[in-house]
Amino acid sequence: MNKTRVAGNPMAIEKVETEVSRSLKNFFSPRSVAVIGASPKPDNQGGRIVKSLEAQGFKGTLITVHPRGASIPPHACAFSVNDLPKGMDLAIAAVPARHVPELVEPLSQKGIHHLIVISGGFAETGEEGQKFQEELKRLAKLHGVRVIGPNGLGVFSAPDQFNSFFLSPEQIALPKPGPVALISQSGALMSLILDRFARMGIGVQRAVNFGNRVDVGECELLQTLADDPEIRVIGIYLESVEEGTRFVEIARQVGRKIPIVIWKGGHFKGGTRAALAHSASLAGSYAVFQAACAKAGLIETLGIEEFTEALQVLAVQPPANGNRALIVSNGGGMGVFLTDFSEKMGLALPEPSKSMQDDLKLRLPGYYSLKNPIDLTGSGTNAQCARVVEDLLVTGDFDCLLMVLLSGTEGITPDIARELESRLSTRLPMVVGAYGPEMARSLGKELGRQNIPVFDSAEAAARALGILVQRGRILNETLRPGRDKETKHPSSSQEPPVKLDHSVDEMALKSRLQELGVRVPRCHHLKEKEDLDRTIAELKFPLVLKAAGETIKHKTELKAVICSIKNKKELLAEWQRMSSVWPGAIWAEEQMPPGLDLMVGAHRDSMFGPVLVFGSGGQYVELFKDIDRLLLPATDEELTHLVSNTRAGRIIEGIRGEPPLDQKQLIGFLKFVADWIVRDSRIESMDFNPVRLYTRELAVLDAKVTLKEV
Repeated sequence: MNKTRVAGNPMAIEKVETEVSRSLKNFFSPRSVAVIGASPKPDNQGGRIVKSLEAQGFKGTLITVHPRGASIPPHACAFSVNDLPKGMDLAIAAVPARHVPELVEPLSQKGIHHLIVISGGFAETGEEGQKFQEELKRLAKLHGVRVIGPNGLGVFSAPDQFNSFFLSPEQIALPKPGPVALISQSGALMSLILDRFARMGIGVQRAVNFGNRVDVGECELLQTLADDPEIRVIGIYLESVEEGTRFVEIARQVGRKIPIVIWKGGHFKGGTRAALAHSASLAGSYAVFQAACAKAGLIETLGIEEFTEALQVLAVQPPANGNRALIVSNGGGMGVFLTDFSEKMGLALPEPSKSMQDDLKLRLPGYYSLKNPIDLTGSGTNAQCARVVEDLLVTGDFDCLLMVLLSGTEGITPDIARELESRLSTRLPMVVGAYGPEMARSLGKELGRQNIPVFDSAEAAARALGILVQRGRILNETLRPGRDKETKHPSSSQEPPVKLDHSVDEMALKSRLQELGVRVPRCHHLKEKEDLDRTIAELKFPLVLKAAGETIKHKTELKAVICSIKNKKELLAEWQRMSSVWPGAIWAEEQMPPGLDLMVGAHRDSMFGPVLVFGSGGQYVELFKDIDRLLLPATDEELTHLVSNTRAGRIIEGIRGEPPLDQKQLIGFLKFVADWIVRDSRIESMDFNPVRLYTRELAVLDAKVTLKEV
């Protein structure tokens, strides 16, 4: 855009133009597009983009750019960017990576501030490609050019009949406008989902594959898509997160209006390596990523089937206000299966009241099962099925409905869609599973007009209903109005409860904890043999002997901690053995009585910042794997949920007649640890294991804090 001076205010137009250039609108709704590198050669990537635009019916101005003037009729052709008319909305670059950075400045001079880079050959290929990518990023920022890509498909916008794909229109179908939006780090997976939705008749409003994410990424795209009133659900496929804290905050804001479904690639080591090779960025810790999803109120799915099912059902159905599901089927074995499967999906199946069952028995054959799942057997009819559903739903005893209908009987046919039309509340979520090609096709068509999704298996339908229940729970618990205003832990601008200028060993750290009122075992430093008698007199047997120092890690493996020392002879022998290895670093501690050993920790994740860790502790912490994580800062309610999400949490509440343990003290200690790492940016990790919990007390038996290297 030209910088035009305005009398009396030379900066006014420049400011307006900068704001316009930062908008993403031109990526989705361009009125004029320049495809750089397009030629009529069959294997030319730019030429294929032109053909894809033509196939979608793009109605704007389309100009190709090629140094030899190789035109694609009927579109005009320019020899270079300098020959383009001023003020075009968008450029698409399909040229070798080494030539892309040099396009940025001339595009800016022509007033073109939006660029989609389809080309590969950047950071995903190695050191040389990384240099091209860094230069592209630098120049784009310098000249105010927004970039999607490189190394991606770019943008699809159904209402604008626009896409920047180089895919064959004969092989990949593109959907019509609809309530779904997609953001993807993988172009291949996005094109697969778009093609699948197009063939299923599911509309997609907009989709973006941002590739290597040199500029525009998931955070900004979430905000932009959430402002589109036609979009009812957003699906995201990610292999890495660029700005973890910002992503969580934006996802929480957007999630209050629109459900967000996420599919994470790169869960484990092998997948992480594949993600790195594809996107040139670290996939990160999957466990922490799951904690981020929980914090942000995202619905996580595993694989393409679950991902597409969740988008399909959330696009047309409201969230469930609870998990009480009514299941109706015309197959007895199906009801048994669904009872088991529903439990996995978090669905409860309450029986209808006795009076309701008695009333239904007066009007239905006696061999029908009316306990939930409702089994109409192979004798059930459309009218009976519709009437049962209507009568049971009006009781208010159920939050959602799952119908699984089998073809092959005379009574239940696709005509049931008309029977159901006037009997169902649009406020109550409903999902249908249909078996048999004709049943699934016909019901899908008829019920689709009523925005009732139909799946071709009971498993898919039950999973979809579970998604609606999950969305309702997220709205009621994680994203409910006012929750963010609840008291959270202090910001990092406040003084930490314990200020460490350098790393300290376990005993020094526990001494600091004791000064702050945290219970730790009484201890003595055994420097000389003469110290043993005073220790025995004051601490009593049994005793714990341990080596403590900044460099002493993993005490159990090193045999640097010995428990249950019962007499002076044992104490002397172990002290002499350990002193020969760690002279001057041996301590005796009182042995605390048995209790529940827990692990409390925190670490600073490179993507998402401070994370609190809690679960079963002791020497078998890796074996039990009873650990949950929580992104910080957090509310007291989130801390309570963190505890209850573990098996240890159920023990703390009291089981098999055992009294409950001191959860109040535990929550207080969790807040203390959370405050500490949030306030002190020097802390890299904290480990308190075991933390022993009793009915009226908590004690920290071991402690370690690691500071960042300066």
